[in-house]
Amino acid sequence: MQKYMKIMKNNLDSTKKGIRKMTYAVVLAGGVGSRFWPFSREFEPKQFMKIVGKESLLQVTVKRLKGVFIPANIFIVTNKIYFYEVLSQIKGCGIPQENIILEPQGKNTAAAIGLCARLISNIDKDAVLVVLPTDHYIKNLDKFKMTIQRIIDCSRRDLLVTIGIKPRSPSVGYGYMKVGARIPNASSPFNIYKVKKFLEKPSFAKANKYFKDKRFYWNSGIFAWKASVFLGEVKKYLPALYRRLMLIKRKDDIARVWPGIKAISVDYGIMEHSRKIALIPASFYWTDLGSWDALSRILPKDNKGNLLSSDTINLGSTDVCVFSRGNRLISIVGLKDLIIADTPDALLVCRKDKAQEVKKIAGSLKNRQRKEYFIHLKNSKG
Repeated sequence: MQKYMKIMKNNLDSTKKGIRKMTYAVVLAGGVGSRFWPFSREFEPKQFMKIVGKESLLQVTVKRLKGVFIPANIFIVTNKIYFYEVLSQIKGCGIPQENIILEPQGKNTAAAIGLCARLISNIDKDAVLVVLPTDHYIKNLDKFKMTIQRIIDCSRRDLLVTIGIKPRSPSVGYGYMKVGARIPNASSPFNIYKVKKFLEKPSFAKANKYFKDKRFYWNSGIFAWKASVFLGEVKKYLPALYRRLMLIKRKDDIARVWPGIKAISVDYGIMEHSRKIALIPASFYWTDLGSWDALSRILPKDNKGNLLSSDTINLGSTDVCVFSRGNRLISIVGLKDLIIADTPDALLVCRKDKAQEVKKIAGSLKNRQRKEYFIHLKNSKG
């Protein structure tokens, strides 16, 4: 009997290894992080910064995948200007250098994900991709990994699967999804829902309405799908992008094909139109570190709701967050509900409820070709 059980265990382990060989992580690490200006700049974006803890957002994201994906199946798509930074940050992770996929220019998420789907499907026609941004803060890794396995399993039913987050507030910073009926799932006890609507970031009035409705979830931006199924949806809803992607047979073709691609997000281009979307609710704590207000929510504060970093003197302020990469004294008096982000060459002062609009400041700097958009002009710490 013991010999029989050992044989069965070996067979099961071999099956699991075979499945893992067909699953690939696609880590999106090419953005600028403009809502984190002035800390994040085009040549020094937030995914390479140590925002929470002693590791960068990219390093934490890759570390989170341990035990779910073999290192050889982890791909990182980024802008070509970040190649050496990515290479440095993943040193020792076992991820092959050739798994760094370089975009000549940023063309938003539909092109980045489509590129990886095309290249990976060229080497594995049965590939299942799990797409993960680098700007997430996640607690309870065991539950996270279990949910990742669930969306992988669900994607094998030819569905585009996303992880939904139950709203904790009427946030205007996230996209929302409205779910319909449960999808029958006799083989597993967890819930799978059909997504009826995929909605971009709403007004506060709409966000408040969605918050009160149990059918609405935040869009986590974490997806799983077969590469072939995703490319089929690209062909249906973004035919021009599909035609360009089909011209890419290997990495050497990217530079020639890429200029003809129009930028569009996967949310706008695919998820708002597809009839194949399914949602699995998250069982772990998640927040998107896309803006200063999101960061202010997860870090510890004093009894007045203040988060005061560096050398700060406060007199009578409440719910104020001060972030600093400089060496100067910061003094605040009688302030409320503000974010202050200070660097040696630029200072941001922003109402918390306007944190999403910081990207407009970054956009204005870019249009004016101001150096403060591209790089830090003076030495800073952190």
